[in-house]
Amino acid sequence: MNKKDPRVTLSRKDFLRVASLAAGGAALAACAPQATQAPTEAPVSTTSAGGQPAVVRFWSWYTDQQDQFPKVIADFEALNPNIKIDLQIKADVTGAYLPALLAAAAADDLPEIYAPHVHSVEFGKQGLGADLVKELGADFMTDFFPSTIDMFKDGDAVYAVGWMAQTMGIYYDPDLFAQAGIDGEPQSWEEAIIVANQLKSKLPGNLGIMHTGSDGFSVCDTWLPMITGATDDPDTLRKLDWHELPWTDQSVVDALTLYRKTLDEGMWQENMTGMTQESCRTALYTGQAAGYYSGSWNPGTFYKEGPEELMKRLKVMKTPAFAPGGRNWTGNSAGAAFSIANHSPNKDAALTFFKYLYSPDVYGWTMSDSKSMPSTKTAADQVTDPLIKTMASWLGDGCRHWLTGPAGQVIADAIMDFTAGKTTDPVAVAQLMEDGAAKLDYS
Repeated sequence: MNKKDPRVTLSRKDFLRVASLAAGGAALAACAPQATQAPTEAPVSTTSAGGQPAVVRFWSWYTDQQDQFPKVIADFEALNPNIKIDLQIKADVTGAYLPALLAAAAADDLPEIYAPHVHSVEFGKQGLGADLVKELGADFMTDFFPSTIDMFKDGDAVYAVGWMAQTMGIYYDPDLFAQAGIDGEPQSWEEAIIVANQLKSKLPGNLGIMHTGSDGFSVCDTWLPMITGATDDPDTLRKLDWHELPWTDQSVVDALTLYRKTLDEGMWQENMTGMTQESCRTALYTGQAAGYYSGSWNPGTFYKEGPEELMKRLKVMKTPAFAPGGRNWTGNSAGAAFSIANHSPNKDAALTFFKYLYSPDVYGWTMSDSKSMPSTKTAADQVTDPLIKTMASWLGDGCRHWLTGPAGQVIADAIMDFTAGKTTDPVAVAQLMEDGAAKLDYS
């Protein structure tokens, strides 16, 4: 989603890199919830055909809550002895999770609850994934931030809901900003370019403000929200994603032009295409960089890896606006989400666990205890970690920053070439994107 540490496991960010292979993510808010806290319904009597407890297969590749899920599952099973939850976290997306998910879909035997990767709408349109509005009711959706479910919609149907939301911003060391004579936070990309260059000039050898430029999907985190900034319409990217608008649209050219400006005028670190998320984090920890543009999946890793003194003072600022005085749109596409299999004989049991999982006490504790960004307004109000709390406050300005349509790899490859300087003309690269996207099947 996800977009966490790509060392051994793949997380919300890294699944995007392989999406195209299959297309063809401080203190505890409260004590852990007890079994008596949720849900309010009586235990269900669902059993399998043989009279044994119904098994709900629960598949995910998100490692963020691997410490919390055993507690949640144990409490649920105590309340519902006729349901057993079979949790399988397959952190190796390319080698384990995605092949298994696609094989299960091909056999119409999807796990009862699954992380849909980029296939939520595709599976739903084929009848494999359940319409959660139909199964859970429209009221179930009202607490979710719109940006955490919009990408999973097809008409009135919703085929997944966000598990972990994400917003993007610039993490920064206020001490280094002060040493460079910077007071306050830049509001627009134009101001951010000035700040980045001032950091480099006043702090010899410092990399200034970084972003991950080692792959096209990471770069999309930066430039795709600029499209929304150009139009102030978060639906623009959806229309591009499903080719209702061509990639030569003026909003794309304008966003590419702005991104080119950040590259040409020194916004980012030198040799950026060789720096992974891990190397960017290390530079921030060691004071070699003053800032790092990235997402809200980072704080949990920061607290584990970063120096304690840095974490006491680390701050995060909003994604700069497209133009001075403009709205500070932030990427948020709920890089982690869950769906329900439509044809499983144990669907009722899955729905029971799904409602428990998202019940306010359970979901709020799970998000807070794992220092994760919640997808619901109620859980966002329970957040106490200062970094996550700040970034959760931006969810109302959330917009897409990755693609679920078939053109994801085409766009990632084109923007990577643009970042590396192989192509530098925004009009030309927009045409390359359109040439590749126009050949694909959107049916």
